[in-house]
Amino acid sequence: MRRQEVKNIILIEVDADEKRAAYLRGSEVQELIIERKEEPSRIGDIYYGLASGINNAIHAAFVDIGIGRNCFLPFSDYPHAIKKGERLFVQIAKDEIKTKPARLTGYISVPGRFLIFMPNSTRGGVSKNITDRKERFRLKKIMEELKSAHGGAWIARTQASGRTEKEIKSDGEFAASVWIQIEKEKSRDTKAGQIYCMQDFTPKILREMLNDKTDAVYVEPEEELEKAKKYLKQIAPDKKAELSNDAKDPRGLFERYGVEKVIRDLTKPSVALSSGGEIVIQSTEALTAVDVNSKGFKKKGSVEDTSFLTNKEAAKEIMRQIRLRNIGGIIVCDLIDMEKSLHRQEIYDIMKEMASYDRAKIDILPLNRLGLVEITRQRLEDNILEKVSVKCSHCDGSGRVLSPLTMLIRIKRHLMKNRKNLHAVSVNIFVHPTVADMFTEDAIDALAAETGKRIRIRADYKISEQEYEVE
Repeated sequence: MRRQEVKNIILIEVDADEKRAAYLRGSEVQELIIERKEEPSRIGDIYYGLASGINNAIHAAFVDIGIGRNCFLPFSDYPHAIKKGERLFVQIAKDEIKTKPARLTGYISVPGRFLIFMPNSTRGGVSKNITDRKERFRLKKIMEELKSAHGGAWIARTQASGRTEKEIKSDGEFAASVWIQIEKEKSRDTKAGQIYCMQDFTPKILREMLNDKTDAVYVEPEEELEKAKKYLKQIAPDKKAELSNDAKDPRGLFERYGVEKVIRDLTKPSVALSSGGEIVIQSTEALTAVDVNSKGFKKKGSVEDTSFLTNKEAAKEIMRQIRLRNIGGIIVCDLIDMEKSLHRQEIYDIMKEMASYDRAKIDILPLNRLGLVEITRQRLEDNILEKVSVKCSHCDGSGRVLSPLTMLIRIKRHLMKNRKNLHAVSVNIFVHPTVADMFTEDAIDALAAETGKRIRIRADYKISEQEYEVE
C-alpha cells in the first residue's frame, strides 16, 4: 500500500478579538502565532518619534512615538548622534515585553519573502543558514544588481536558497516599491506617530510561513481570504498551493484541525513522548529549564540505548515546543546522560537541524558530559503562554490555566459558530466567577447584537475556570 503523503497546511483565523495562525505538518502543529486586539504586534511598523530623554550611561535614548510608553533606542541603532527633543524616523524592532519597553532602530528594513531591503544601510549579506559557496555567490550577484537599481543594502533570507533569479528580483522590486510608498507617507506626515504599518496580519503570515512545501492555505473569514488572494497574486502568482476557507466543515479552523487542543496543552508543563518518556518545561525570570526523563520507556535495551532513543525523540520535541511556545532568552536542556560521544553528537545534530526551521535567531552549544545543552533564542515578543494563560490560583503559580480573556474569546467564538442552532430567545452561559467578570455590559450587549439572542451570564463556582456551559 502506498504511504499517504504528509500535507503541510497554513491556517489563518481572524475575528474581532484575536488573530491566529498555525503551520501544520501532517497533524502536528509546528508553529503558532496569536495576536490580541489589546496587545497588537507592532514589529516592523514605522514612526516619527520625539527623543524625550538621553541616558549616556546605557548609551540609549528614550523615544515617545505615541503608543503610551516611551521606547528604547540604542545609540548604535541610529545613523547619527541623538539630541534630546529631536524628531526621529524609527522602526519598531521588538515589541514591549512585560517590564521592557519596545525597542527601536533607525536602520529601516523592508522584508520580503526572499530578501530584506535596508534603504539607509550599507552592509548587506547572505543568511548564515545558506552554506553552499556557489549559492552564496549567486545571491550576492543578484543583490548587487538590485543595489545598483535601488541603492541601500540587501540581505538574502534562508528562503532565497534555490530560488530563480526572476523570483528573487521580483521580490526585491516589491520591497523597493514598499519603500517608495513609505517615503511618500514620510513626507506627507511630519508629526509624531505612526507613519506606515508594515503589513496586515494575513499577508504577514503568508510572507513568513509560505514555502515550497506548503500544500494548502485555509483562511477565515472570507474578507481575510480575499486579502490572502490579493497578496499571493502580488508575491507568488505561480504558487500552486490550495487557497480556500475549507468551508466543508462548520467548525472553526483551529477546532477542526486540533489546534485548540494544542493551545490547551501548552498550559501543561510536561509533554509526553511516544516512547513513554517525557519532557518537563519550567520558565523563570532568568531562563527556561527543560528536563528529559525516560519515565515509562517501552522498548527493551541497555541503559545507553534507552537514554539515546529517549533523547533522540526529546530533541525534536524540545525544538518544536520552543517554537510553539515562542520561548526566548536562555534555555537549558537537561537530557539523560549518555556515555558515547557519537550519541551526543547525533543529538546535537538533530537539534541543529530542527533549529533551521525556526524563524527566530537561535544558537545551540554542543552537549557536555552532563547531558546539558545551552540554547539562546531571539526574543521579539511575549511567549504564547503569557498571551493565553495566567498563573493558576489553585496551585500558587506552579502551573498555568487559560486566562479569563482567552475563555471569553472562546465562548464568543462558540456562540457565533453555533448561533443558527440556538433556537431559544435567551441563552444562559454558566462560567466560573473570574470568567464572568470579563463579560462587561458592553461585551454582553455586543454579543446579544451579533447573535440576536438575550444573553445571561451565570457565575458558578462549581464550574472550572477552564470550562463553560451554554443552555
